[in-house]
Amino acid sequence: MLARDTVREFLNRSNFLPTIAVLLGILVVVLVVSYRIRTRFWENNSDNAADPEEMLVRYEEMRRQGKLTDSEFRSIKNQIMPSRSHTADSGRDD
Repeated sequence: MLARDTVREFLNRSNFLPTIAVLLGILVVVLVVSYRIRTRFWENNSDNAADPEEMLVRYEEMRRQGKLTDSEFRSIKNQIMPSRSHTADSGRDD
């Protein structure tokens, strides 16, 4: 009985439980915020994954407007569409 009262008194005088409660609360908040950030990142990442042909059309329009040179466009085109052969594109000026 003496040990039980001593432990109870220790916990009543101690800042141990409130400290643990605050730390657990902070941990929960951090986990919730990180989950929401991760979810938004993946949503934005999937929204930005455009079709390669659509991206190519946009870059071709930039080339027509003079915002990209022909060599820059060819470089971007080869990065977007690496499966196309470089020899087929070299003889053709878009």
